Amino acid sequence: MIELKREDLNIVEPICMESREVLVRAAVEGRMGHVWVPKMEKPPFCLINLGDFAFVRGITPKSGGALELKEQIYESCGHTFLTPQNELWADWIEDTFLGEFRQVTRYALKKDEQHFDTDTLERYVKQVPDGIKIKQIDEKLYKKALKEEWSRDFCSNFEDAEHFVTDGLGFVAVKGRELVSGCSAYGVSSGMLEIEVGTRPDYRRQGLALACSAALVLECLKRGIYPNWDAANAKSVVLAEKLGYVFEKEYTVYQLINGLED
Repeated sequence: MIELKREDLNIVEPICMESREVLVRAAVEGRMGHVWVPKMEKPPFCLINLGDFAFVRGITPKSGGALELKEQIYESCGHTFLTPQNELWADWIEDTFLGEFRQVTRYALKKDEQHFDTDTLERYVKQVPDGIKIKQIDEKLYKKALKEEWSRDFCSNFEDAEHFVTDGLGFVAVKGRELVSGCSAYGVSSGMLEIEVGTRPDYRRQGLALACSAALVLECLKRGIYPNWDAANAKSVVLAEKLGYVFEKEYTVYQLINGLED
């Protein structure tokens, strides 16, 4: 398959124009991620990869096209969560990778309905233990976040510190010189960002993720950016609902078994 250069990304716009997924839009807009197509002239489908997620969009391929896409997925997206556009793509994944995947449940929060209360969010930001400060991620904190496995996804999808400071946004809880929790942009598209939240294991259950998340939501509201929340588990849903998000549905993504074993 052909990996598209930034100047050629417009050819997948017809395939992805109705998508409201931040990571899909981020790749199509050329902000971050990678996009592949089977041909340059009116491609019938595309493969998108951004961070730990991959997306298949368009018309499901058959025979040679299916083999080509399967090979590209294994080569470039073997460790990702593969997200189908619809039931047709879900069936294609299950048929094409028969016996080679496991299903994973994720949880979507509504994009059209939220109940953000700024007073409540501001209270969450202030309710942190003594000695801990909530700070916006700058170049110095960007570099610090990348040094530890638990925090690197706060910034890892950005090219460098300048890219993050210019296009990204995030807040961390700091104790002394150490990062102990954070909530940051995993991906960014026009008017939206995808949230990544995490806390160092020895600092959990102290309200730090809630405080950092509230700080990020407040700043997004000030800037007119929608902070999209997509949850990996039920605990993440509960955290989102405390902030004012409304649960929408469960959905299924796929992980390739070979990718898990590497």
